[in-house]
Amino acid sequence: MKHLGIYGGVLLAFILPVMLFAQMGGQSSALQTLIGIEDKSSIFELLSLWSVIIVSLSTCVLMWIGGRKMHGGVFGKVLNYFSIGMTLIFLSAVAEIPAVRALSSLYAKTAHDLLFIAGFILMGFAANKLLQVIKGE
Repeated sequence: MKHLGIYGGVLLAFILPVMLFAQMGGQSSALQTLIGIEDKSSIFELLSLWSVIIVSLSTCVLMWIGGRKMHGGVFGKVLNYFSIGMTLIFLSAVAEIPAVRALSSLYAKTAHDLLFIAGFILMGFAANKLLQVIKGE
């Protein structure tokens, strides 16, 4: 409860200027200018893509290390399924790199979607196994 005032004040400090600028200028206000940023160099898109690739690669590595340190068992199997799923999601992010897209856009998009779906299915399977262990089934 004591932190509610601090968080509310920080939130208000960020929202208040935006609300004031939005009320001042109508359609050509500062808020509309911020929303309509044009990125002709696509640097924001590439930055986002590379950050996804770096984070997913590090997550894959940590999952593989954690699964190997368990030396089998139920939790080791669950972590292995999670690591395989995360690796598939990492590979789907790699399929979105512009160099891969330049080879064949249709195949890259299909590979991205299939790897993404398969990764989430494996992670869902791992979560289901973990739930079964927790419930004692």
